[in-house]
Amino acid sequence: MKPIQVLITSSRRPTKSIRTLMRDLHTVIPRSYRINRGKMSMEELAEVASNLQSNYVLLVTRWKGGPGKIEFYKVWDGELKLFPPTLYLKGIRLQREYPTFWRKLRIRCRSLAVVKPEKEELKKLAKEISKILKAPFVDEAEKENYQVYLKIFEGLGYKAKITFFSTMHKMEIGPALHLKGWVIFEEKIFG
Repeated sequence: MKPIQVLITSSRRPTKSIRTLMRDLHTVIPRSYRINRGKMSMEELAEVASNLQSNYVLLVTRWKGGPGKIEFYKVWDGELKLFPPTLYLKGIRLQREYPTFWRKLRIRCRSLAVVKPEKEELKKLAKEISKILKAPFVDEAEKENYQVYLKIFEGLGYKAKITFFSTMHKMEIGPALHLKGWVIFEEKIFG
């Protein structure tokens, strides 16, 4: 089995929207693996991640019945260590809400790039996400060389929006994460 870059899971008792978000993320993140956590403790989750040779765990946590936060953990000597950034969600837009329902096309993403945003604070966030996903950090002109690319924008009513685009369909395919803030190495950014 090939090593997994990111293991996607949730906090305990995920809602339907959290499970759907996990599936959507799995379809656009190459070398990812999705599992339902169930009653697994963090130690058991670390063991599963180690067995899958995963470098990171992406954990979608619950807040008021929906996705509230995304945390990344580095798999380190059989343990999980919280790794920046931590993303605080204001809302989401799932793939089924777009004209082209990417997941229903049964296409698995083979190449993902992170496009460099213009604003410096968004650039730091994009760079950290690109490291975790092991996705090249590219200029706008280079994005066409990849099957899917991730972009981060400033938002209206939220601090930033992270979303995915298909180069084949030349359109946004989602999921979109509307952020109210994020934390990178103790640098808190909230709108």
